Amino acid sequence: MGMVNRKRIAGNTLLLYLRMGLIMLISLYASRVVLAALGETDFGLYNVIGGIVVTFAFLNGVMNAACNRYYSMELGRQDYAKLHKVFSVNLVIFAALAVFILVLAETVGLWILERKMNIPAARMDAARWVYQLSIFSFLAGVLAIPFKSIITAKEKMKVYAYCSIVEAVLKLGAVFLLAVSPIDKLVFYAVLMLIVSVGTNAFYWLYCRRFYDECKGRLNWDRALAKEIVFFNGWGVIGSMATIGKNQGINILLNMFYGPAVNAARGVANVVYVNVYQFVQNYVLAFNPQIVKSYAAGEKDDMMKLVFQSSKISYFLLFVIVLPLILEIEQVLDLWLVDVPAHAAAFAVIMLASALVDSMHDPLFYSVQASGKVKWYNILVGSSQLIVIILAYVILKTCKVQPELIFELIFVFTVVAQIIRIILTHRYVGMDIGQYLVKVLLPVVMVTLLSPAVPWLVAHAMEPTFGRLCLTVLASVVTVGLSVFLVGLDREERRNLLQFLSKNGRKQV
Repeated sequence: MGMVNRKRIAGNTLLLYLRMGLIMLISLYASRVVLAALGETDFGLYNVIGGIVVTFAFLNGVMNAACNRYYSMELGRQDYAKLHKVFSVNLVIFAALAVFILVLAETVGLWILERKMNIPAARMDAARWVYQLSIFSFLAGVLAIPFKSIITAKEKMKVYAYCSIVEAVLKLGAVFLLAVSPIDKLVFYAVLMLIVSVGTNAFYWLYCRRFYDECKGRLNWDRALAKEIVFFNGWGVIGSMATIGKNQGINILLNMFYGPAVNAARGVANVVYVNVYQFVQNYVLAFNPQIVKSYAAGEKDDMMKLVFQSSKISYFLLFVIVLPLILEIEQVLDLWLVDVPAHAAAFAVIMLASALVDSMHDPLFYSVQASGKVKWYNILVGSSQLIVIILAYVILKTCKVQPELIFELIFVFTVVAQIIRIILTHRYVGMDIGQYLVKVLLPVVMVTLLSPAVPWLVAHAMEPTFGRLCLTVLASVVTVGLSVFLVGLDREERRNLLQFLSKNGRKQV
C-alpha cells in the first residue's frame, strides 16, 4: 500500500483551505484599513522597509524546508531517538542563525536603509524605528522554526491552522488600534506587529515543549549531524537568494528609481499575490511530509506519483482563484481599496501569472531535497533568478521604462527556473521527463486554454458591476471545474473523485 496517506493529505488540505479562506478575508480587509490609516506614502514605506528585513528572510524559508526534511526523514524511519537529536541540533543552529541575521541586518541592511533608500526626510526617524522593530519580529519567527517545523512534519495541521487564525485575528485587532494610536501611526503599527509575532511564535514553543517528547530534556548535540545540516542548508541559502532578486530586491529597485508611491502599488499587488498563493502553500504543507517519508521508506514509485499529482493539483487549485482575479482585477481592487495606487492592477496580473508557474515547483523541490542532492539544484535555479535583479538594474539605469516591464522580466525568468527544475529533478531523482510532460504539463496547458473563454465573454459583455463580478467568478469556477474533470484528471483520478463524492453524498443522506 505504500507510505503515502492520500486521505490524510486530503483532510489536511481541506482544513488548511478553510483556514486560509478565513485568513485571506481578514488580511484583505486589514490591508484596506492599513492603507487608509497610513496613507499611500507610509504604506509604501512600510512595505519597502519590511522588504529590507525580508531580504534576509530567504534564510528563514530554506531553513524551514530543511527542518521539515530532516524531521520527516526520521519520522519515516520511525527513529525517535535520532529525531530528538535532530531537533536539538536545529535549535542550536537557529539560535546561531538569529545572531548572524541580527549582525547582517544592523550592518548591510542598515546601510541600505540609510544610504540607498528613497525616503522623505520627514519620515526618516519613523523609518528607522519600523526597521528595528521589523528585525525583531523576524527574529522571533526564526527562533520558532524548529518548533513549527516539527508540528508540520508530524502533520498536526489543526494546531498550525488554529494558531494561524488567531494570529490573523490579532493582526486585524492591531489595525483597528491604529485609530487610537498614542504615537506615530507607522511606528505604532510596527510595535503591534512585533507583539503579535512574539506572542504567536511563543505559543509554538510552549506547545511543542508540552506535547512532544523530542522537544523536552537536555540538548543532544551531535557535531557530525550539525555539520551535515549546516552544509545542506548552505546550498539552500545560495538557491534561496533568488527570493531577493524576485521579490525584495525588486522592491528596493522600485523605490530607488520610482519612489514610495510605486512601492505602495507593489505592496497592494503583493498582498493579492501572497493571499492567493497561500492556498497552494497550504497544499504544500499537506503533501511535503508524505513525499519525504515515502523517499525515506524507499517507496520511490509512490513518491513520483505524488509529485506528479501534487504538481498538477497545485496548479488547478490556484488557477480556479487566479482566473477570475485576472479578468476582474480592476473591479476587485476598486471594491477592496478606497484609493487604488497607479500600476497596482498591472503588477497584480503579472504576479498572479508568475504564481501559476511557481505553483508547480514545490513537489519537484521537495523530491530533490529528500534525496539530499541539493547543491547544483540550488546553484542553477538560484542563479537563473538572480539574473533578474541584475538585468532589472541595468534596464532601470539605462532606460526610461514603465515599471510593469520589470515584472514581465520576472515572469520570463520564473518560466526559465521551472524548466531548470524539471531537468534537475530528472537527473537527481530519476523523474521521467516524458511522463512529467504527459501527466502534468499537458493537462495544465489544456485546462488553461479551455477554461477562460466563457468567463472572458461574461467579463467583456457586461458593464463593470458587482453582479458581473459574481457571474465571472461563477463562470470561472464552473468552466475550470469541468475542464479539470474532463481533461485535467486521468481515468483513475476521475474514478477516485467520483467514489469520494458518492461516498460523502451517501453520508449526508
